[in-house]
Amino acid sequence: MKQLELHVVQPSEKEQVFSMLRDAALWLKEKKIDYWQSWLNSNDPSYHWIEEGINAYQFYFVVLDSSIVGMFRLQWNDEEFWGVQNDDAGYVHSFTVDRKYKGKELGKQILLLIEQVCKEHHKKYVRLDCGAHIKALCDYYENAGFVDKGDVLFKTHRLKLYEKRIPD
Repeated sequence: MKQLELHVVQPSEKEQVFSMLRDAALWLKEKKIDYWQSWLNSNDPSYHWIEEGINAYQFYFVVLDSSIVGMFRLQWNDEEFWGVQNDDAGYVHSFTVDRKYKGKELGKQILLLIEQVCKEHHKKYVRLDCGAHIKALCDYYENAGFVDKGDVLFKTHRLKLYEKRIPD
């Protein structure tokens, strides 16, 4: 497989971001998983949070052979989900991989790219969250080396917080 590349999302590309979030939400809905369903409603207040991230250049497209195969948001602090921390981590949100690439280990490769970006910014950890009720996703992150750091209630969802130390 060719090398994955990162592309910082520009404000003019926001519709592609929302399209990827909607696609992920539809897939989850098909699987009867109640998660990310707010992305199916363009009037949801969460859209503003995504636009803020896009305008702050926190979103990345993952590109393979000129095609966008994944996306994530990377922040250098995240008090909203994690509370006050010592800022030695990168915080990942809105992580999605195009379903066409299922089974090709792209998710794990993207997580390694995220580690690399965090390391370049002198961070020691990668932190992320996911729906605590989605066992397969929790298992996925744990199998990728993330450690369960507890649960947090965000709006109406119980989220599981995960952390991975970046190797020296």
